[in-house]
Amino acid sequence: MTEPSLPPSRRFNEKEVAQIIKRASELQVSEAPAESTSGMSLTELEQVAREAGLDPALVRRAATDLDTRVTDQRPSPFLGAPTTLRLERTIDGEVPVEEYESMVLEMQRIVNQIGSASTIGRSLQWTSFGVRRRNVSTRTVQVTITPRHGRTTIQIHEPVGQLAGGLFGGLMGGLGGGLGSAAFGIGMSVFMSGTVALGLVGSVVGGAYLLARTIFGRMVRSRGEELQELMSHLVDHVSATATVPARNLPTVERPAERGALERGE
Repeated sequence: MTEPSLPPSRRFNEKEVAQIIKRASELQVSEAPAESTSGMSLTELEQVAREAGLDPALVRRAATDLDTRVTDQRPSPFLGAPTTLRLERTIDGEVPVEEYESMVLEMQRIVNQIGSASTIGRSLQWTSFGVRRRNVSTRTVQVTITPRHGRTTIQIHEPVGQLAGGLFGGLMGGLGGGLGSAAFGIGMSVFMSGTVALGLVGSVVGGAYLLARTIFGRMVRSRGEELQELMSHLVDHVSATATVPARNLPTVERPAERGALERGE
């Protein structure tokens, strides 16, 4: 198949350059041999982005997001957002136990809550304290850092089911119930119709539900972004301080040492 020709002098704007790079990458993946294991390092990706007029920092952010596995992000059909946020990331190298104190301080600063830290073996577990305010529980975030077998795994978990219960129960029960009773009274006294009264009640309750759904979705998205930020900081800290354990390699006896042993020296 003959490749279409383009004049060498044609110029492309930044949007077109990004689209061309994206399409070329897709073609390379689709046409590469199945057994090919070639790839690009982060430095090479940043160089390609720089040549394409893209910000390399955005490439690093996209790579981090890709390498961060969100294991439970399926939204609830009724609530409009997931009831659990869970992120996991594994980095080469084992973070030293001596770094745990500074990492806990980072957790408390980003989440903006104090918490309790404990160690089980070489693993660190930090849990923030949830305090009830206006019948809605604040954040309860759990972070686990486990160095093992030359790698460090970071897990972040936050349940948001109680937040959903407080919002939906408070708005639909309080706002919807209170205004619903008033709407029913208006429907009966003004329109003299039970159907109209029930319709007004349904509108009020439905409005309270949509309001609760909107607020909950925004809060979950905000918390998810904050957890991503926390994960990014922890990954940077581990990457900067982690060490790779030396493997036990067989000792090679040098000739000079062998001769000394034979002479009993």
